[in-house]
Amino acid sequence: MQDLVQVLLAPFVAGFVVQRFLETLDPFTTAKIRDPNTKKMVLGFASLAIGSILSGFCDLRMFHALQLTFPGLHELPHAVDVFFSAVFISAGTEGVNSLMKFANYKKEASKADAARKRSQLSGDELGSVNP
Repeated sequence: MQDLVQVLLAPFVAGFVVQRFLETLDPFTTAKIRDPNTKKMVLGFASLAIGSILSGFCDLRMFHALQLTFPGLHELPHAVDVFFSAVFISAGTEGVNSLMKFANYKKEASKADAARKRSQLSGDELGSVNP
């Protein structure tokens, strides 16, 4: 879990930058754009543009970082990694929060599964695992 937190720290910070930028831009778009769907689309493209800049020019390729941290994962092509990372960053802090909740859920499910399997072991089997 600690490795995942380290990998996601830079995209989280970048997502926070995107979120704050959009909050700053919001009063201007509200004054200029009356249609809420158009405003949402404009802000969405703005966040994707900022996410692309941060991902591409600052090399915040989170899938590459995940592959380095967790060997055995398949590496994505550079352009795909940049695009997916840009989309993730453009979600602001929501993307990282969702991913961390999912990782925590998987961790807890693994703990429960290990406890269930341990309770099914006989005394001799358990002794051979934990001398």
